[in-house]
Amino acid sequence: MKHQNIYRALLPVAALASVFSACTFEQEDFFDESASLRIQHTNEKVKDILCQGSEQNGWLIQYYVAGTEDYDFEGFNLFGRFYNNGKVTLSGDHRFLRNGKAGSYTECSSFYEMLAEEGPVLCFDTWNDVLTVFVDPVSPSSAPGTLVSDGEGMHGDDRLVLSSFNENELVFRGERYTAPIRFIRLDRSPEEYLAATNSAKMTFAGGKVDEYSLSNGSVTRFVSGLSKGYFDYVDRLDDPLDKSVKSCVFTPEGFRTRDPFVLGNDTIQEFTLDLENERLVCGNVVMLPCWGRYVRKQVNANGAVTITAEGACDSFANLYNKLVSDIATQFTTQTFSRLSFGRSGETGSNQRTGLTFYSATANRTYITGFGGSISFDDATNVLTIDVDPNDPSSNFNGYNNKGIGSSFTDIVNALNGSYSVTVNNTFGPKTATCVKTNDSSFYFQINF
Repeated sequence: MKHQNIYRALLPVAALASVFSACTFEQEDFFDESASLRIQHTNEKVKDILCQGSEQNGWLIQYYVAGTEDYDFEGFNLFGRFYNNGKVTLSGDHRFLRNGKAGSYTECSSFYEMLAEEGPVLCFDTWNDVLTVFVDPVSPSSAPGTLVSDGEGMHGDDRLVLSSFNENELVFRGERYTAPIRFIRLDRSPEEYLAATNSAKMTFAGGKVDEYSLSNGSVTRFVSGLSKGYFDYVDRLDDPLDKSVKSCVFTPEGFRTRDPFVLGNDTIQEFTLDLENERLVCGNVVMLPCWGRYVRKQVNANGAVTITAEGACDSFANLYNKLVSDIATQFTTQTFSRLSFGRSGETGSNQRTGLTFYSATANRTYITGFGGSISFDDATNVLTIDVDPNDPSSNFNGYNNKGIGSSFTDIVNALNGSYSVTVNNTFGPKTATCVKTNDSSFYFQINF
């Protein structure tokens, strides 16, 4: 505890110095007054700014807790309207709201005051369902259970020491746990801000890809798990040697981390989506989704990637449609359903790693697999199909006896080769176009 006492003694002095260095109200000279009067006048200015901003849309509060040694937390978008009578209305839709309100926009009124301690302190000194849950030593049920037993909750603060301010932005730090907390004058209603933020988040962190590369042209590192709001910042995605955890809040343009961090010679903190919604940018640093790793994992999964005639060239579509027609003609109750990569999911002789054809009746699925390899190189975005048309499963005999075995093998022969792969959405691909590297006129679409 000794180091906390020393810090608490020094923090107000540093905070007060920061207040006056960052303050935009230079026309009023308080330095001929006592320290207590200077703090009082600063508090009056801060309260005026808070109340003036509340006459319009109010304030966005980018709120952080310090977290614990066992658990990191995301940043939270809260909102505030402050009034001269000491009342404040806080709102938000975070996951720790109680009484069944988690995830729903909720408003709660309480009281606040500006305290004149060793430095200016904004204090929320009565219970508020939106904020106090972060300070309560008893963690909500949706938090990890290990936090309840130690009686420290999430290490949030409701007494905020002023660091700097102007008419559009105020920066505080929690008095006890020192997490940075930033107030920004809102340019829209809280509900509109949340809707725009959720839309942006779904664009770049709402799909199945949750790994990203960060590069400034000379140095590359990686992010994993951005969608949670606290992510691993690593030197490599597989078995990283160097890892740190960063918390962030999502914004209508992208996301902003709790603290600045470094990539090579660049200091980075706030990322915004580009106009094409294909990457995130912060100065010289470009953040790209590692969609190739996602595709590789899908290709290696059991029947997770499907080839369709939709979006394919005529030559492949004709082969595909001929097989569909042949099966419908020769098998009155059986129809062709799909063509997939990976393992068939069957056992014994019918299981194949390669291309698998699925046909179905009302109560049974028929699987015809051709053995071989399907691989995807996420460094070059090249898909390679190498399947043996002479290595079918035993189910093939039934089709061959009906005279349509060549329809299967014709597709297998046509598909063998290497392909460049382009996904429909870099942040969350649902389809991809595969173009043969030695014959650009042959292409097909895969669905994930």
